[in-house]
Amino acid sequence: GNAQAKKAAEAEEKRLAAIEAKEEAAERSAELARQRKEEAEEKRQAAAEAAQFKKEQQEAKRAEAAEAAQLKKEEQEAKRAEAAQAKAAQAEQTVKQAKPGATISLFGFGQKKPEDDEPAAGGGTTKQKSGKVLSAAPRGVPTISSWKENRDGSVSGFIFGSPNFEEGESVTTSPIVIDAADGVVVQTGSGSKYFLEPKGNAQAKKAAEAEEKRL
Repeated sequence: GNAQAKKAAEAEEKRLAAIEAKEEAAERSAELARQRKEEAEEKRQAAAEAAQFKKEQQEAKRAEAAEAAQLKKEEQEAKRAEAAQAKAAQAEQTVKQAKPGATISLFGFGQKKPEDDEPAAGGGTTKQKSGKVLSAAPRGVPTISSWKENRDGSVSGFIFGSPNFEEGESVTTSPIVIDAADGVVVQTGSGSKYFLEPKGNAQAKKAAEAEEKRL
């Protein structure tokens, strides 16, 4: 009967060994599965990181491109502004170089000679007394009709008989050095002479009419 008991014990041992082997195999299988899962997770994470990096790179490139475009735009705007400024300066220069208005060119307005500015010894002005009263302008001297003397010593009115002006054109002389009076030939600091037509003359009427027409 011993032999049978021994056989039974061996059979039990084998069964236990088989169960153990099965359990070990199951554990190994589970371990492998876990490793595979971890590897897959790592790969996924690496892929996500790579995608994020790529996205960031693209965004950086886009931002760089946008910055470059903005810079280019600003440069173009600056160039345009510079060109406009240069054009404006050139236009101003052209205006300066252009023939000044007749009043300026004929009377040298604002270009007083130094002697005009120097007061006389007595502290008064350098104005001379008015000359002889005439009924008409001497030959070659333009007539100013409907004239009035301004605060700065200049005379305003309508000019006749001047090659530089249209008949009856409104003018203002530079300051005169001879007292203004009806029928007197006055002179400016630059030497220009004008006959101040007595008020109420026919020519004064003509000047007023000419001015009305022009307006």
